[in-house]
Amino acid sequence: MKYKKEPYVIQRQGKSGLWTFQVFIRTDTITVTKSFSEKKYGSARNAYEQAVIFKNKTLLEIANKTVYRATNITVREIFEEYLESTTDSYKTKDYHIKLFNKYIHLKDKKVQDLTRGDITEELNRMVDIASDDTIGRVYSIWKDDIVGTALIKEYIVRDITLGIKKPKSHLIKVKRGVTTDRETLIKVEELIHKSVSSRYNAKVIVCLLETLYYTGMRPAEVEVLTKNDIKDGYISVTKELGSSKDEQNVVRRCKTESSIRNVPIHPNLQVILNDLMETALDDNLFAKEDGSYMNSTWVGNIIRNVCKPHGIEFNMYRLRHHMATALVTNQVDTKTTMEILGHANYDMSLYYASSNDELKEKAVKLVH
Repeated sequence: MKYKKEPYVIQRQGKSGLWTFQVFIRTDTITVTKSFSEKKYGSARNAYEQAVIFKNKTLLEIANKTVYRATNITVREIFEEYLESTTDSYKTKDYHIKLFNKYIHLKDKKVQDLTRGDITEELNRMVDIASDDTIGRVYSIWKDDIVGTALIKEYIVRDITLGIKKPKSHLIKVKRGVTTDRETLIKVEELIHKSVSSRYNAKVIVCLLETLYYTGMRPAEVEVLTKNDIKDGYISVTKELGSSKDEQNVVRRCKTESSIRNVPIHPNLQVILNDLMETALDDNLFAKEDGSYMNSTWVGNIIRNVCKPHGIEFNMYRLRHHMATALVTNQVDTKTTMEILGHANYDMSLYYASSNDELKEKAVKLVH
């Protein structure tokens, strides 16, 4: 449904069905624009009402010659402008929102009053509670999302992130395993069959895990496979499940050219895929019973819920690491390893490969 037309309020409905109401007011001396999204305000009605309130308040201020000045813009408002203007995917934006809400405390400070010391202090506050990766990502939010947007919008003229050194985390790093083995996979599959109420969904999840185990593909690549992608003993990898700027669970082309490849099918996997193609309810082989995509978040939550009570360390990406380790350990040539995993360079394949105790013992015995 469309809402009552309001002057200076532009109504837009995205492909996902979510509404956004943009206030746009331009005078001879000033331009005011601000968006109110259904996602942020809980409902389209709330977003619409907040847009109208903001519009009326702004017009009143202009009428009373109370100049709306960009110098009053806050860190929070700059971050909102980044969210509205960025081409980053829905998933990336959602992740940035979580980090912003959790780690950035100067949300209401005017961006023109920010100093290099303010940002440094914010990052230093994280050293006892966050990893180096998280500190680096929050630094990027400051540099690219907040200060970068303020520079583009000309709210500030100097990059205050220049010269800032990211602090190192004080947390003790515990080396965690990144690979797995066949025995663990079988245990996980048994738990899935017992725990997932839909027998069909349980079967498809297990088939998905088996495909990951025998191919080393990325979960997002397997989740969108169709019957036409499997032929003549190979899996054609050309697409993946991801998110666009405004939507989740969107089928898109693989991110890199090296990711587009043909992966040979192991004989054991061929039997599993043949059975799946015969019983699949949809052309999309790994769709749930209701026809929707079986995305990594949904499957990952199921795996976590069944594994945690039994103390099993497992996730889908461990199967990709397992394949990388097997290829490197068995001295498969560089080009073949890269093409199976869809990597642009061999360094990435080595990064995915994990050493093991047997290899370490053999290496030590070489010393005379």
